[in-house]
Amino acid sequence: MRLCKLAILLLVLPFNAKLAQATEPYELTFAVNTPGSFPYLYYDDPSQTYKGLVPEFFAALKRRELLDVTFVDSNQQRSETFAKEGKVDLYLANLGWVSEPSKVITSIPIIQHKTFLYSLTPFDDDFDFASVENKRVCTQLGYAYTGLQASFEAAKLLRFESSTQDTLGLMLAKGRCDYAVLNNYNAKLIFSAPEYCGLTIHQSPKPTSTVPLTIVMRPALHKVKALIDEELTGFITSGKATQSLASHSSIPRFPMPGQCNSV
Repeated sequence: MRLCKLAILLLVLPFNAKLAQATEPYELTFAVNTPGSFPYLYYDDPSQTYKGLVPEFFAALKRRELLDVTFVDSNQQRSETFAKEGKVDLYLANLGWVSEPSKVITSIPIIQHKTFLYSLTPFDDDFDFASVENKRVCTQLGYAYTGLQASFEAAKLLRFESSTQDTLGLMLAKGRCDYAVLNNYNAKLIFSAPEYCGLTIHQSPKPTSTVPLTIVMRPALHKVKALIDEELTGFITSGKATQSLASHSSIPRFPMPGQCNSV
């Protein structure tokens, strides 16, 4: 009888071990294109952690022991290369920014990303960026700009590159370019700094591009993609994504007067 019980126990233990292994959360690395995309995914200096819509989504999955994601600093070009090589697992991007889209897979869209031109002077109501020529545009080094790429390549617009989005905004303030190109939330964050006291920042009437942001993954993660898509659908339809976004930033409003510190 004891031998029978032992035999049964030895048969059950491997099964239970496999079951436990199957339910362990995936441990993944998420590359963040510096300085991130506020308020979707950004580094918060005071807390020394990544915050935003994306970290809150993954934090909920970690609490349920589905995924355990570690965020690491990177940049747009390096993130794509590392994902294709399997050195990182995930990063946030639009598929149109990926040079070899067939070598990665993507989640369903998590948010619509809007990019605008910003100026120190008002835009005409009928302003059309596609017809603008011989203007200097401050951009971030290494970034792809969906709506402006054709104008840059045809040299209709002159691209002046900055190493960071903060210096990009300062270049506009100092008159080194005619326009700065930013997503609307980052523009709100940057131009609220005290350096813009006394200036009014104007936003183009229409975005230069509106593109879906997705979670880009290395090609082997098909099971992870299915899980993320299912959880993202619930996150969005339940209203939790909208609530998360609102907790990090109000909707950007322009023209935006520079904020001056009171004496």
